[in-house]
Amino acid sequence: MHAWVIAVVLVILCAASPSSAQRASESVLAREQFRTGVAAAREGRWDAAAEAFQRSYELSPRPLTLLNLAGAYAQTGHLVESVEAYRMFLMERQGVTARMRTDAEAQLADLEPRIPRARIRVLGIAEGDVVRLDEYELSTASLEQPLPVNPGDHTVLVQRGEQEPIATTFTLEEGQTEDVLLDARPLPPPTETHGPDVIGTTGPTTPARPITDDPVFWIVVVGAAVVVGGVVTGVVLATQPGPTTVGNLPPGQIAID
Repeated sequence: MHAWVIAVVLVILCAASPSSAQRASESVLAREQFRTGVAAAREGRWDAAAEAFQRSYELSPRPLTLLNLAGAYAQTGHLVESVEAYRMFLMERQGVTARMRTDAEAQLADLEPRIPRARIRVLGIAEGDVVRLDEYELSTASLEQPLPVNPGDHTVLVQRGEQEPIATTFTLEEGQTEDVLLDARPLPPPTETHGPDVIGTTGPTTPARPITDDPVFWIVVVGAAVVVGGVVTGVVLATQPGPTTVGNLPPGQIAID
């Protein structure tokens, strides 16, 4: 064998060995995580089982692991994730037995009606607003549509730039559909109040005439006197300066110069 051929083979082997070793290590870890998930599921520790099956599937995506992951999701109340895992499993063409497929179809038929849905409507949504359901960002295409969500408590919020998020919470039971309204319309600006307008004058002003010079004043006073004192026999009105004249009312109530 020529020296250059041996060199090429050695280069290929050296390049492939680390990758092969890594794949082998991850395959071993995937099997270990799968066994951990099975043990946790037998003990009823479904959260731990779901984490182990998820990790095992990411390391080595085997159909059987996906089937177990779907079941663990259902046991922990993650119905949406469980349904998606069952659907992905039914799309597999290798490593799936007829019995496994039948079980997955039965579980899927049972789970789908149990999934609650939320129709999220945001009033006043503006360009650049970010709508989130829990920790997930929602597309505007999903708004006002019956969005599948897991049972339990949820928070929907609108993030607008650096402003404080506008949020509301809601709770859904299995199979429930609810309309969720979030008002994100901007508040109107505060109304400015002004005092009375002051109109300046450019010329001299005429002094106000005393109220006693107004005949209407005396008409009102006399009318009031009639109501208070009964019959008035006479009131003397003087138009020229002179001594004070008092009518039949007590002194000091009506005095006319």
